[in-house]
Amino acid sequence: PANLSAEQAMAFGTAGLTAMLCVMRLEEAGLTPEQGPVIVTGATGGVGSWAVQMLAGQGFEVHAVSGKAEQREWLESLGASEVHLRSDFEDKGRPLEKSRWAGAVDTAGGQVLANLLAQMNYDGKVAAVGLAAGADLPTS
Repeated sequence: PANLSAEQAMAFGTAGLTAMLCVMRLEEAGLTPEQGPVIVTGATGGVGSWAVQMLAGQGFEVHAVSGKAEQREWLESLGASEVHLRSDFEDKGRPLEKSRWAGAVDTAGGQVLANLLAQMNYDGKVAAVGLAAGADLPTS
């Protein structure tokens, strides 16, 4: 589009491509909407927002995680059925928590990813593609 530079257009394309690859990988691993909700971290970012839209479009119940509480309505308009605050996933949790998620697209990494992994259903699927919250993975 005329109002986007080539660099801006590429940034949108890269985020969309990355999200698409995550969704495809989850589906190739056998994830289906009937297995339960899927959670997306960094949902107000490029990859996260595309992932929310794509997963919702495929019939998944999508839960979005964001540090931007004021973006709740926007995330719901993309297809998120629930929006969680990032702060709910930042504190050190237990190695195993109550199972909540059939799948996840994680753009955060760090403690956020460690907490998601502790909450995955048995045989849950995770596509971890970002390290926005940290490169470490503090799990047992």
